[in-house]
Amino acid sequence: MRGLLVLLLPALVVSTSSRFWQLRRTNPAKAVTVIAAPSVAVATSNPLLESVELPRFADVRPEHLKPAVVSRLADGEDRLKLMETSLSEKLAASKDVIPYETVMLPLEQLYDHVDQPWSLMNHLKSVRDSAPLRDAIQELQPKVVGFWQKISQSKPIYDALVRLNTTSFAALPEARQRIVEKELNDRKLGGVGLAGDEAKQFNKVQQQLSELSTTFSNHVMDATAAWNTTLTDKQAVEGIPSRTLTSMAENSKKAGNKDATAEKGPWLLTLDPTIGGPVMQYCDARATREQYFRASITLASLGKNNNMGTISEMLSLRQRQAHLLGFPNYAELSLASKMATLPEVHAFLGELQTKARPSAVQDDTELRAFAKKLGGPEDLKPWDRSYYSEKLRKERYDVDSEALRVYFAYPTVLEGLFAMTSRLFDAHIEPADDLAPKVRWHEDVRLFTVKKGNSSEVSGYLMLDVYSRPGEKRAGAWVQPMSPRRMGEDGELKDPVAAVILNLPHPQEGKPALLSLNEVDTLFHEFGHALQHVLTVQTESPVSGINGVEWDAVEVASQFMEYWVNFDKRTFYSFAKHYETGEPLPEATYERLRKAASFHAGTGIISQVYLGSVDMRLHEEYKEGEDVNAIEKGIAKEILVNEPLPEARNLCSFSHIFSGGYSAGYYSYQWSKVLSADAFNAFDEAGLENEEKQKALGHKYASTILALGGGRPPAKVFADFRGRAPKVDALLKYSGLSEVH
Repeated sequence: MRGLLVLLLPALVVSTSSRFWQLRRTNPAKAVTVIAAPSVAVATSNPLLESVELPRFADVRPEHLKPAVVSRLADGEDRLKLMETSLSEKLAASKDVIPYETVMLPLEQLYDHVDQPWSLMNHLKSVRDSAPLRDAIQELQPKVVGFWQKISQSKPIYDALVRLNTTSFAALPEARQRIVEKELNDRKLGGVGLAGDEAKQFNKVQQQLSELSTTFSNHVMDATAAWNTTLTDKQAVEGIPSRTLTSMAENSKKAGNKDATAEKGPWLLTLDPTIGGPVMQYCDARATREQYFRASITLASLGKNNNMGTISEMLSLRQRQAHLLGFPNYAELSLASKMATLPEVHAFLGELQTKARPSAVQDDTELRAFAKKLGGPEDLKPWDRSYYSEKLRKERYDVDSEALRVYFAYPTVLEGLFAMTSRLFDAHIEPADDLAPKVRWHEDVRLFTVKKGNSSEVSGYLMLDVYSRPGEKRAGAWVQPMSPRRMGEDGELKDPVAAVILNLPHPQEGKPALLSLNEVDTLFHEFGHALQHVLTVQTESPVSGINGVEWDAVEVASQFMEYWVNFDKRTFYSFAKHYETGEPLPEATYERLRKAASFHAGTGIISQVYLGSVDMRLHEEYKEGEDVNAIEKGIAKEILVNEPLPEARNLCSFSHIFSGGYSAGYYSYQWSKVLSADAFNAFDEAGLENEEKQKALGHKYASTILALGGGRPPAKVFADFRGRAPKVDALLKYSGLSEVH
């Protein structure tokens, strides 16, 4: 059941190195038509209770938090009782058909109405964390979880859905059939079939898991904010790009070193990835790299922010949850709502390992030989690998990732992204600065309208919050689907709203933010999620946009967009221009970048296989008392070419699976990548320079993968676009792991 799952997945955060993003799999904050709403005075004075598509985030104050949620919970209790009474009477009166409109429509209104302020609060916590927000969420969370448990385990609602499923189901449109099937499945997974002590145990486990998920997320954020070190020796920062040194000096000023400069220091090194990434790639001082690396691999594993106990407790509770529901393990429970089966996941990860490992071994052999040639250490350590990889990339392809930033200014990249969206999908994005001041939660946030075809009517909104704010904003990149496209109770169509959240480096010294090519990829990736949400044609909230899409297919639309950065020249040159002169990136450099696109691809895939395998092992076989660190290290030894350090505690910050939606689902990144690569290959095969064919394919893609949302099974949606089932060939081709080019 959607509302309960929202609470159990409060923070879907993943790392930037593997396209970290955050996304609610269920309906998040929405603008709704309020039924039996609180008094007008309360609703209009509290921005969290207003029935608007674009909430007044700028006006939210700490005193708004608790009253909004408490008010909606009380209202929800009343509505639930009325709905249960009405359905019980109908079920008892006769064996007649229960119409869809009798069950699902009021249920959706109930979900939306109660969930709105809670989801808005959780969104704010992810982008503007504060003590009042944490306190309010911690206090209210048990009450909110308890309410959604009541709904998910409501016998009258479940019985009505079963009656609907057996009487009028066949006459329903496909999207509504999917809604009913998913609602029934969610309720089974929500414990509707349990009674007595088992029901009590299950509800207790749900409460504990929700609290532990929040604890895990808080520990990661607090540990990230707490670690820093001041560097005073110029040699300790040799090689670090000047823009990064400027950021480190600014951090140092904030810490009290008012005379800090990029040239003379002192410099404050933090775990902000916009600083840590360049340090690991370019810093000549091995000791500095080691210091940063060791801090990152032990993140949230020490002191008051230690997540080790949290992990063990969560794994035990998840297994208990699965057993109570009749599943042999949590992995089977998780996959009960996904595309893949457990054998298919194992076979898929095994196939990727077989195909990628020879390339990963070759990557390692070459890197060691290259480092030795440069006079590097005989024993290459983990903190050396990014450093020498960057040097090898530069020597082999004459590509310097840092130097190329001058060609990727954020405003120009955004213009190119918007132009591609217009050209391929006939969706036009325009700034809405006049509406922005009241709806943004930070001054960096920008608002845009989305219009389709030749229409002058707004069909959706996009909010962009792209710059890093360590200690306040979660790391990584994600999309928050703020509100789905749907028909309101008043009969009017409500426009979808999506927020794109990134952690890009800030503009400096009058320059625009200058991005790395990887950061360009990240922007395109997250924008793909947003497009799927705002370009949907569905008007049923549970399957509108991203809602209702199986978790292992939700990355298709996002990963698809990355291929346009790396393999389509027209898209690339729409933004690859020097930020000062406007000169395009030299043609020869572009060709070298194309060749470098598959640099160490085998290593990257093997890393993803390892993470997916760890995830599945922990959720399939974990037994209480097992050493999770030993399990992770054992799998690393089997799969990775280079094992992690013994002291590494990577699980302690593996937010994907412990405070996000990827528990027993991390394989989804590579699973989706098969479909996204194959989808892009359709455009490639048609000829990327053939404008007529590209436009036709773009419209077809928009009308299927972007439009149909969760209203049709992902395999069928893909077949609608491609005309067949997906093949792995394209993924191997674009990864450089096949001879097909």
